[in-house]
Amino acid sequence: MRRSIGYVAAVGMAVAGLNLAAAPSAFAGAYGCPGSQIGAYNLIGTNNEVWSTAYLYYSSAGGGTNCAVLVAKKFAGTRHPMKIGIRIGNGTRTEDEGNFHSYAGPVSKTSTNGRCITLSLSEEDPQRRNWAGRSVDDVACG
Repeated sequence: MRRSIGYVAAVGMAVAGLNLAAAPSAFAGAYGCPGSQIGAYNLIGTNNEVWSTAYLYYSSAGGGTNCAVLVAKKFAGTRHPMKIGIRIGNGTRTEDEGNFHSYAGPVSKTSTNGRCITLSLSEEDPQRRNWAGRSVDDVACG
């Protein structure tokens, strides 16, 4: 009986240790973006289907940092053209564009405190027959 209790205790401590080791990554944002998620914007394609979702994150570091990724939904797992861009006001846009299986990005801008950003999203189906695009203007102002 003691052996069983010792085994259960050892397994429990190992599981707890794994959970503690994984916990810090939860504070780092997601998809390589720092901070907390502050927005999600769907990209709608043909037949009114959600093709992908852009996730926007904010961190107070660097005078305010906004970071975004475009996560494939409909065509996830299949390499296809995706692009996400971010810019502050009328400034230059930082983009990530290519053929991706699951997501484009991350892209980020610093010094965004008190300034609005614009996201640009686009995706093409794997057969390159249909294309969807969207601009999300003047978000995260503050």
